[in-house]
Amino acid sequence: MDVLSDVLRVVRLSGALFFTAELSAPWALESPDAASLASVLPNAECLALFHVLVEGECWVDTAGHPSVQLHSGDVIIYPHSHPHIMRSAPGVSSVPINKVLPTGSGDQLSQLNYGGGGIKSRFLCGYLGCDQRFAPLVGALPTMLLVRNRNGVASVEAIRRDGKKSADVRQSGGTWLNTTLGYTIHEAASFRPGNTAMLSRLTEIMFLNIVREYMQQLPPGEIGWLAGIQDPHVGKALRLMHAEPARRWTVEQIAHEAGTSRSALAERFTELLGEAPMHYLATWRIHLARQLLCEPARSIPDIAVRVGYESEAAFGRAFKRLVGTPPAAWGRAAKDPRPKAS
Repeated sequence: MDVLSDVLRVVRLSGALFFTAELSAPWALESPDAASLASVLPNAECLALFHVLVEGECWVDTAGHPSVQLHSGDVIIYPHSHPHIMRSAPGVSSVPINKVLPTGSGDQLSQLNYGGGGIKSRFLCGYLGCDQRFAPLVGALPTMLLVRNRNGVASVEAIRRDGKKSADVRQSGGTWLNTTLGYTIHEAASFRPGNTAMLSRLTEIMFLNIVREYMQQLPPGEIGWLAGIQDPHVGKALRLMHAEPARRWTVEQIAHEAGTSRSALAERFTELLGEAPMHYLATWRIHLARQLLCEPARSIPDIAVRVGYESEAAFGRAFKRLVGTPPAAWGRAAKDPRPKAS
């Protein structure tokens, strides 16, 4: 069982572009405010922002972190939509991007042209949203993921909330990054049929590959869900629970099949993920239930069995405790195509 793929299948990642931009120095723009982000994907429970610097250079300032300089071909991703300011040079006064961003018509991307008429920089700016906020994965991601492209060699840097770099992943030239970015830039400029769908898929691929490479190169001593997947015993426990979520697991059974003792697994699991194995399993079952409730012709008794509950009543209590709404009411709201009230 590929745990990362299983989670992304259930929470349903989707990506798209906000706008393309041609900015001429001097310029400085603040990231969208919370209200604007909430209106982008009204039904998404989490939203990540990204910027692809197609041409030129810029500086990025994020509260509590050192300034970052980007060059042509670089990408910066904010997994938690952390507020930030992008500038042509340090010290340039900024304005909220909401005040200068034009409104796109239909499916056409908005094109932002802004600045003082000097040296130009071009960007692709977009977002990735998830239907469900899977806290273990979201919490394991750093404040910023930086992709740097130098002479055909890509590297991924992860900057944590404390401002420290937690990973530096280097790859050879001609990798997925160069190819994906090339296709993304080409599609953004083409306006061909299927353009919006292609850009959505390309941005998802870009994000998934960056997270995968970051996960595989986590430094020793790192904690969190991604580190748990890489741990020999905790990773096996996660694969077991995701492969058979409805099985009547006990910690003893999981530990036995993971090749360790009950106490060792419980201690290591809690150390890495911040919660006990059975609590994690219970939460994951509810995530699965939410996905199933969005599907047509699914009955609540059937869903209860599929996610490991012996009765509809027990399932209903667990669902309401974690989600705050009974499953029937939640399912009706989820199937309503209208945006949820903010």
